[in-house]
Amino acid sequence: MEDQIRRKVYSYIGFAVRARKIVFGKERIRAYIRSPREKKLIIIAEDTSERMKRDTIMRCENKKVPYVIMFSKEELGRLLDKPAVSVIGLEEDNLIDAILGMVK
Repeated sequence: MEDQIRRKVYSYIGFAVRARKIVFGKERIRAYIRSPREKKLIIIAEDTSERMKRDTIMRCENKKVPYVIMFSKEELGRLLDKPAVSVIGLEEDNLIDAILGMVK
């Protein structure tokens, strides 16, 4: 079951990438977390540095933004055609709802 959920979430992130409804990069992620946007979801790679993980989780908890820790930096990077991506934010409400429904 766990593997099935991972695959489904990964494909949902792929949809968000194709729809250009994804945020990545330190400053853009910070702005996304602070933004007044109603629905948000942060995905943190499992192999992200402890410092970045702590910083991102703290910011998410301060602003009550849900976050999920899954996938590797390479897996997230592959979706974005980059070598490695540590943290992404989703901007597509339906996908956010679907992912949260599966992982929370």
